[in-house]
Amino acid sequence: MKPHDQAPEGVFCEGLILYGAPERGATAAKGFLVEPMDVRGGSFARLNALQDQLRSLLASIVPPRRLQVQWWPEGNYAGELAAYHAATAEVTDPAVRQARNERTARYAERMRQHGLRRERLALFLTIEITRYGGNWRTARGLREHYAGILRELQTQYEEFADLLRTIFHGEAVVDPMGDEEHCGCLRDFLNPSLAGRKRPACEPGLTVQEQCWLSDGIGQPDGGFVLDGQFHAMLTLARWPQRTRPGIVTHLTGLPFLDYRLTVNLTPVSARGEVKREERAIERLSGEYSQQRRHSLLVALRKKERKVENLSGGFAHPFLVTYVVRVWAATRDELRQKLSSVQAAITAMDGAQYYESGLPASAKKLFFATWPGWTQSSYCHRELYAEDAYLADLLPFSATFVGDLKTAEALYDGSHLNLVGVSPHAQRTPQHALVFGMSGAGKSEFIDDLFLQTAGFFGHTLIVDIGGSHRALTERLGGKALVVHPDGGFTLNYLDTQGVPLTQLHLATVVALLARMVGVPDNPEILALRQAQLSCYVHQLYHDTFVAWERRQPERAREVRRIACATPRWWSRMPEGTTAVEAFLDLRERQAAHDPSALELLAGVAEEEITRFGQEAATARLVAQTACAYYSAEDFPTHGSLVDLLAFARLPEHDRGEIERLATLLRGWCADGQYGRLFDGTTTVSLNAPVVHFELGMIPEQAVQLKAAVGLLISGISRQHIISLPSLVRKRALFEEVGQFLDIPGGEAIVSESYAQLRKHNCWAVSVVQQYARFRTSRVKSAVIGNAKQYFLLRQADRQDMKDLAEDVGLPETAVEAIQRYPLPEQQPKGARFSSVCYFSPTAQPPRCGTLRHVQAPEVKP
Repeated sequence: MKPHDQAPEGVFCEGLILYGAPERGATAAKGFLVEPMDVRGGSFARLNALQDQLRSLLASIVPPRRLQVQWWPEGNYAGELAAYHAATAEVTDPAVRQARNERTARYAERMRQHGLRRERLALFLTIEITRYGGNWRTARGLREHYAGILRELQTQYEEFADLLRTIFHGEAVVDPMGDEEHCGCLRDFLNPSLAGRKRPACEPGLTVQEQCWLSDGIGQPDGGFVLDGQFHAMLTLARWPQRTRPGIVTHLTGLPFLDYRLTVNLTPVSARGEVKREERAIERLSGEYSQQRRHSLLVALRKKERKVENLSGGFAHPFLVTYVVRVWAATRDELRQKLSSVQAAITAMDGAQYYESGLPASAKKLFFATWPGWTQSSYCHRELYAEDAYLADLLPFSATFVGDLKTAEALYDGSHLNLVGVSPHAQRTPQHALVFGMSGAGKSEFIDDLFLQTAGFFGHTLIVDIGGSHRALTERLGGKALVVHPDGGFTLNYLDTQGVPLTQLHLATVVALLARMVGVPDNPEILALRQAQLSCYVHQLYHDTFVAWERRQPERAREVRRIACATPRWWSRMPEGTTAVEAFLDLRERQAAHDPSALELLAGVAEEEITRFGQEAATARLVAQTACAYYSAEDFPTHGSLVDLLAFARLPEHDRGEIERLATLLRGWCADGQYGRLFDGTTTVSLNAPVVHFELGMIPEQAVQLKAAVGLLISGISRQHIISLPSLVRKRALFEEVGQFLDIPGGEAIVSESYAQLRKHNCWAVSVVQQYARFRTSRVKSAVIGNAKQYFLLRQADRQDMKDLAEDVGLPETAVEAIQRYPLPEQQPKGARFSSVCYFSPTAQPPRCGTLRHVQAPEVKP
């Protein structure tokens, strides 16, 4: 049989690499790109857990299977930067385009200077084919036989992918390779200078060497060889470290250059055969010890006995391992410098030893043995015996955290010279976010940059600010902050539905606001009674307003009755879970766009049906509620009219004294009261601007009632406006210190429903929390966290806060420890300051967790 120590030859076929025809003796291989969580700096418990996971992986490799681990660093982010730049070209706002162009230019220059880094990890499972096709089959029979073998192999590889996902409990991304990925991996392996360039498509009719091996390898007299214009050297481990520990391999994986690659070929061996060899050694040592009772012989004997015990009991799994480090450089001097770094790294691994192949022929044979997916090389002179207990610590099982880089709408530095992508949307679904961090950690600067980079994708931005943290962002986007205080000079009518039908959520917001205005009693029963009474008068006020409006605009009212009657029919056509308001808004949008199906539905509603719909008690109220979507700002009732209704039109079943007390308390919130025009009158602020910024920091700290009322007012009226915008328009809302102004009776239900509605209406909600202990005890905590899908966590001073936060959101322990070590910007030298942010997305599959850095961009005029 020809020894397999030369360059292997194979083909790419149906997502596999076939080395030889699919007959007995051939080998099939499939690669799996793996992105594990970054555990550098993790606790001992987390590192030990990773070791257990890797041992479970090794235990699954049994003959005739073999495993190859390929690890390499690269600095290629060309595709992601190109996609980011292409999206920038569609942005019209000059400030946003400037910020994104600066980011693109910065990272492109760093990539050109090899200043970016990205660790890649691929596992290749190879399976030896044992079925023989025979020499009596026809051509058709052979095709069917080969197809059956390929199907069987595909099933085994699918099971292995599932096994990987199970072993790592969703903490690692496992992406099976196809023909294109296999071809690209081999082409980059054989031609380092082409890495990052656009690759031609894989051609099934060509072999691996024809497609991927593009230059000769020329042996050098002083060792190694020249390939692809680069000088290459091969190192192997000649002795394992005396002691291993989880994380010891970072000596090798953390080298500060890109031009090297680690390949580990693992061949499982029979435990029974190894036990027999050790038993023979034990017999020999026992004989020697019986003659010469030296202590060294006794130590060796006990060591052999423990090894036999572990192997026989299944506590250890033996392997033959070839551990290869390949290094290359453009010149011999540069190669020697890199080799010195690698050798020092190996020596630092607790006594490990290396062997440098000085003969060109040996170096070439080692190189051929490390081709991706090839584990059948007959050149076995550098194999080492290993057991999974310490082998797991030496596997280069690490990759770089890149976040949502494939769909990134914002780009950031990583903590290891990498890039991290952030996307507010996943599969066109907004990913509500929470931002936590102590004062001075850089929350505001990070949020401003995130909102600036992504501003070109959103049609409406709402900012509810406290303390002017985001005023610079608003001004840069061409907006102006609306400072809320009693002398502000503008009015927000909380009874204005902002172009949306009157809903129960809006009514609940109004009643909660009124309950806050009159003061929250200690007795819950009294609070419930007040809210019930106020709800009656609010309903009556809207009814009276509709009667008056219908009398003034009969033609308009007739159109309202038609669309109100048609909405239930349209609603029945929409997906399950759609609300009546969503059905109305969709019908109105389609009517405005002259959609034939909507126009046909509206025209098909008979007049008698419309009349009956508007007169029956069960449906008449729907007409009045729908009419609110067509009111002008002047048509809506005001706070003053509600107070007059309470004072002069008391319902007979209500206690006179109680209603008069409510009217008196609410009169203080009228235009001539202590809070001015803020709550009473026609809305004078347009929410149709691209950026609407409310600043609540001017409200005195002691005015607790006013601050809570304003929070409810703004959240309610802004929510109504967002709902009224077309569903295809992306919106976003930023709430600074959400727990501070929404921790009120009824706030939990309002926030919960608001978050759910914001998602349905294509709105991305971001809430900021500084003190988690306070937020954790608030009534809105469960509503906000229950709807959040992204977390941006900055430095926290309180360890208990971090512990509680990790428990509530499922934050990995490694992330908790990393956050506690984040440096504050104020502690860094001027000109090199950055904010460290832990980006955690628990709902992603698998969950994403890693560190990004916001580096302040230099100020450049457009």
